[in-house]
Parts: sequence; C-alpha cells; structure tokens
Amino acid sequence: MIPYGEPGPLTEMERFVFDSVGYLIIPDALSQDETAAAREACDRVHEGLPTDQWRQLGATFEREPALERIVDHPSILPKARALFGDKFILQSSWATVVPPGFTGGGIHQDGSSAFEFRNLATPTPLVQLRTGFVLTDQSAPGAGNMVLLPGSHNTGHPLPSGATIMDFPTAHMVTASPGAALMFHQGVYHCGSGNTRDYPRHMFHTIYAPPWLNHTDRMTTSPGFLERTTPMRRALMGAWTHDTESFHMSPLPFDD
Repeated sequence: MIPYGEPGPLTEMERFVFDSVGYLIIPDALSQDETAAAREACDRVHEGLPTDQWRQLGATFEREPALERIVDHPSILPKARALFGDKFILQSSWATVVPPGFTGGGIHQDGSSAFEFRNLATPTPLVQLRTGFVLTDQSAPGAGNMVLLPGSHNTGHPLPSGATIMDFPTAHMVTASPGAALMFHQGVYHCGSGNTRDYPRHMFHTIYAPPWLNHTDRMTTSPGFLERTTPMRRALMGAWTHDTESFHMSPLPFDD
C-alpha cells in the first residue's frame, strides 16, 4: 500500500499514516506551471557547474522567484503547521540534481552528523519535516527515484551490516510524476537510487524545523531577500527578534 496524501491541511488519516509510516506522497502538490517554472529555475542555478556530479545547492530561493514560492506552498505548509504548531522555520532548502549514470547513494537518515537525532530518543522525534518536490519524471524506476524503509523512524535497532536498501523486503521505491511531493520524517532511512535515464533528476527540497535548529543551507539569509519578500516568508527564515531576554519567537503570521 502506498501512503498517498492530498495537498493542503493534514487530515486525521494522513496524520496517522505519517506517524506510522513516516512519509506521505502527495500527487499534484505543484501545478504544471509551477513545476515547469521550478524546473527552469533549477536548471539556471546549476548552469555552468559539472554535469556528471550529484549536487545540492542551498538558499536558491533567494534568487529564484519560482523556488521562493515553494517555501510556503499551500500544499505543504498547513501540514507542517499541524505537526509543529505555529512556531517553526525553514531550516534549509536544497536544489538537488542527480546526473545520468549516478549509481545510487547509501542508506541514511537525514539530520546532523554532529549529533544524530536518533540519539535524542527512541522512536526518533520529528526534528526536520522534509519535502522533496519532484521536478522531473520519476513515474518509473531508473530515474534516480527515492527509496525509503517505511516505519524505520520508529526503530532503535541498527541497520544490518553491509545491507543495501534493496536487501530490505519492505523497501519502497517511490514512483511519481513531476509536481508530486514526498513529505517525510528525517528519521526514515532512505537513499537515492540509480539514474539510468539520459537526463538529470531534479528535486527541490524544503526542510521545516523548530526555531532553535541552526540553518544548514546558509549562514544568514540575504538582507535584500528579507526586505522584498512576504511577512510569512520573512518569518519562516527566522527573521524575528527577541522581545524578551529569553529565546522567543512570535507565531507565524497565518491568516487565521
């Protein structure tokens, strides 16, 4: 069974499935026009760089309006609110490219190598809500598809030594069309698979987190971006001040 969700608010069923499995696949999270614009933006930010390397570039929303519009996209932001409440940030974002000939990555959890989030508790708590927006066709295997181990965020047992992800009988290779989104708990073990196509695989990732987590895609946010962007996006960047002597963040400026 595939854990599909719908764009917009997190339903009770989606919450149960997300907590149990660790991820949701949301078809049509972006419109065709939004997907095309985001893909063109990713082509631009990677232009002139080596075409035979896996690569991710951070903070590209600062210079690409099509990517800026995704950082608070209504298909995902209400789900983040349901999981984190009214106080969270865009901790990082990544424009990721997987070149033709890429043979696949290693199994891993996302988070911080400085202190692994799985060391906080078992089950691993939700610290990063990660969403990968699919910008190139991954409707069949062989396109650099993500592979996940459903429910693996809930275990404290170490991975079997030497195992590859396809050794696991529960491994799920995600197949999705452009415009879909894969929203997942950072503790779900996963990896990218091989790209046997003649074109690169592009995804744009947003990572929401509690306000005390350091940014990893930028040291600071561009002052010019903060000046021209919307109040919601400015708040998501963490551009708020301490109005007391202790750490404080005002709620995000949701319409309601």
